[in-house]
Amino acid sequence: MQDQKLYPRTGLSLDKIIAVSFPFLMLYLGYRFGTLSLWSTEGNEIALIVIAIALSIIGALRILIIKNKLSYKVEHFLREFWPIPIVLLGYLAMRFFRIDAVTDMLGILLKDLAIIQLDIMVFGQPLPFYIQHWVSPAMTFLMENAYLHFYYAMPIGSMIYLAWKENYATFYRLRVAIILAMITGWFAYLLVPVEGPIKFIPEQFAVPLVPSSEVVYGAVESFRYAYDCFPSLHTAIPWLTLFICWSYYSHTLKMVALFMTLSITTATLYLRYHYGIDVMAGFFWAIMAWLLTSRVEKRYQHEPS
Repeated sequence: MQDQKLYPRTGLSLDKIIAVSFPFLMLYLGYRFGTLSLWSTEGNEIALIVIAIALSIIGALRILIIKNKLSYKVEHFLREFWPIPIVLLGYLAMRFFRIDAVTDMLGILLKDLAIIQLDIMVFGQPLPFYIQHWVSPAMTFLMENAYLHFYYAMPIGSMIYLAWKENYATFYRLRVAIILAMITGWFAYLLVPVEGPIKFIPEQFAVPLVPSSEVVYGAVESFRYAYDCFPSLHTAIPWLTLFICWSYYSHTLKMVALFMTLSITTATLYLRYHYGIDVMAGFFWAIMAWLLTSRVEKRYQHEPS
């Protein structure tokens, strides 16, 4: 019973409600605009395998909770962490239910040309052009793994660390901020469709980019939404995590987290998924979510008194 006082349940908070509602909203949009029939397993095989594995793990953990096989601290973490995988499921729902076709049906045209013009105004040319000469097998391998693995490891690892350190106020703040940044970013994808340089202007690169691993490349493509560029959430989420957790990391963790964050940001440009303006927008998206979340921080003060 003492443990239960140390780790109180927080109930169904607003961010949990939003996380659960988002996949259903995507399902409704798919039904309303008739895009559900466009869904196909082709190109989604890896994502479907990952979902099946995740559901199996969730089922196994649920059984362990029911049978009281987990410590209350671990159970509390699982009860408060679940909105993150649920909101990620909402992103996959955008891909599966072809919400990009909804954008097309609304008559919203691709904004790549406008983004390219902004890149030229700010940087002189699309920013990925400057680093295309960095291409090498070793660099490509690092960038692919940073884009695929570091992006998830950074926020999820930080949430595990905060729970382990019993820093629940920061844990909840980070969870709310991630959900806020992701969902507002995904609505931007719907309204500001951008394909990115790898799809829109691949022929303009002088140096070819060959995937180091077809498996890793296939995994990345299996999780990508058609218009997932503006803002760059691969930029926003790691920087947002860094802003919120920096003062709570040890010196070693600060260096690791900074390396991972810079690697992910670089990967968005190196792999030609984003323009420079996308990355800038992602950085400011992180600041926006950080500042907005800090305004409601007191609502998530659940640390033991």
